[in-house]
Amino acid sequence: MADAYAKGHAVASKRVWPPYTRKLMVRGFILSLIPIVALAVVLQLHQLVYLDYVHVITGATWTGFDIFMGVIFSTVMRYVEPSAKAEIAKRLTPSMLFIMPSISATATTAGYFLATRMGIFNLSHPVFIASGIIIVILFIQGLGIFLPNEVRSFLEIIKEEPDFRKVVRLTTLNMKLGGVQAIFQIALIFVMAMIAF
Repeated sequence: MADAYAKGHAVASKRVWPPYTRKLMVRGFILSLIPIVALAVVLQLHQLVYLDYVHVITGATWTGFDIFMGVIFSTVMRYVEPSAKAEIAKRLTPSMLFIMPSISATATTAGYFLATRMGIFNLSHPVFIASGIIIVILFIQGLGIFLPNEVRSFLEIIKEEPDFRKVVRLTTLNMKLGGVQAIFQIALIFVMAMIAF
């Protein structure tokens, strides 16, 4: 009886990678290195214009992703058949696993270094306090909800018998969260515009 249980447990926990999953993960990982390497290079160049460019492009990409996922893609997914939703989620999850954390972390880090090197970083200023609160909310959502959902979804996908309803539910939740994050990011852009003036 114990042998039967152990065998059943081993089968249930067996991971099966769909043929495209590794390629999507590798591609996503390589793409996630681009903003990190760009920031590392720019920090060594000590040129504010390049640092500003990295901050703006990664911040805009982060916001653009969230607006697209939260507003457009989530709306489209409502009208897609469950089987098609599962197929989309199976490909979207490994693609986004590394990219979003990389872009968001790079945008925030570049912003910190930019403000510090410009001599305007001041934690006691109300505008910086407001931007700090928004950034903390974004990171709590990203690292506390978004990323764990991506990991849970990915681990479900590579099971021998995945529960695609769970995958679709987690992916849909992340898309809605992307819309919420887009609202906070627009608020952050407004706050940063106040810093500029």
